[in-house]
Amino acid sequence: MPFPNLEGKHAGRPYVTARRLHEYQAQRGEGAIATPAAMVLTWQASLEQNVRERRECREIRSPSAGTLLALSSGLGFARLHIGAPAAAIIVEELAARGTEAVIGVGTAGAIGDGLAAGELVVCTAALRDEGTSHHYAPAERFALPDPGLTARLRARLPAAACGPTWTTDAPYRETAEEIACYRDEGILTVEMEAAALFTVARLSGLAAAAAFCVSDVLHGEQWEPHFGAAGVRQAMWTLFEAAEACLGYQ
Repeated sequence: MPFPNLEGKHAGRPYVTARRLHEYQAQRGEGAIATPAAMVLTWQASLEQNVRERRECREIRSPSAGTLLALSSGLGFARLHIGAPAAAIIVEELAARGTEAVIGVGTAGAIGDGLAAGELVVCTAALRDEGTSHHYAPAERFALPDPGLTARLRARLPAAACGPTWTTDAPYRETAEEIACYRDEGILTVEMEAAALFTVARLSGLAAAAAFCVSDVLHGEQWEPHFGAAGVRQAMWTLFEAAEACLGYQ
């Protein structure tokens, strides 16, 4: 069976669009919801807490997914629900409201040998092993980030590893066989959003890039979680500051 089920879907006309939703909300008197031109996206509550504590910010009415903060006239921050569908929804809605560039900063599992908890990885490509991106673009193995934003991230994070990630919808079905296969291909991390983020951003006219902090290790004898480690929390702040600088606001 092909996926998506309807052959030729990608040439079709979307029946519901984020821009039409935006217009509908304005017609209902909810006002035109503008979003900053540049956004840092995350999936980590601890980073949202740090941003609220260390940056002047105000909440603005959020698109459908997560929490949205304005940090300045041109920069915003959003914490999203996990998973590719939520990433796709907010990217579409941000694009409809005027956002031009996004950088996702989050945690990821290390499948590349030698990567340890707290280390940073700049994403250079995302293996499309989730479902969402396939509703937006025909099957290709990898989704690619914006090269300019990615180059800026690499320059801001010179000690970070650089390489591809594996994006999956099924974190409890990351099998040992898959991990070994992708490790042999040079894939460094596994997470749940990057492939959709890159694909939907490209089709929506946004520049998008991503960088991760290693929160758990999948290349030893058994899974090693380090989600609450102090080093992971500090590394997430390092990623946020790098994203700010890359987007021109720090």
